[in-house]
Amino acid sequence: MKPLEIIKEKIVILDIEGSGGIKGGDSYSTGSIVSLGAVDFNTGDEFYEECRVMDGRGHNFGALRVNGFTEEQIYDKNKQSAKELLEKFEKFCSVHGSRIIGAWGMYDLKMLEAAYAYYGKEWKLPKQYVDLKQISRELVSRHRPGLSNTAVKLGMPPEQEPHIGINGARLATEVVSAILFGRHYYKEYERLPLQKPKDMEKLGSLELRAIQPITGHAIESKNKG
Repeated sequence: MKPLEIIKEKIVILDIEGSGGIKGGDSYSTGSIVSLGAVDFNTGDEFYEECRVMDGRGHNFGALRVNGFTEEQIYDKNKQSAKELLEKFEKFCSVHGSRIIGAWGMYDLKMLEAAYAYYGKEWKLPKQYVDLKQISRELVSRHRPGLSNTAVKLGMPPEQEPHIGINGARLATEVVSAILFGRHYYKEYERLPLQKPKDMEKLGSLELRAIQPITGHAIESKNKG
């Protein structure tokens, strides 16, 4: 799909923060979602929720240093479950008629799929997923297409630390607007002059691959708690 066509298809841009995987395991099969932030690109409406680590899953301190959570916070029994968070996000996407999920890289999709597999839950989110990092790789930074590096190359500050889901979603939204439309999305950035992507002439021919999520197949789990 063409980038501008995707944006017109009611895309919701998200960012997930996770607990990280335990020693010897990966983030998807041994870790958990701990927060999710999202922006409806067409309306500007936002979603942000936090949850506790899924039962039987763990964490690593490297991930906590990135997202700023403490052990006490991610295991807090007073916080909602990841299942409750997912159901709220499903409702957000449904109300807004979202047709595509977009995020910076494949981590977010894999974390969503892992959570759905964990609960044995039917996928009720938009059916297509787009890796927005592809836009940066083609038009801004082929070798270092990370979100913060892309923002800096466009004349904006990198993602704030610690990383918070809604801040990541906002910055991804801002960066996509800057690349595709040559304008800021949020007023807080308007004082910053935008740098034009170096390969902007490629935009008309650029194709982004829309991935069909296959929930529950990538990561198998017997945990249903």
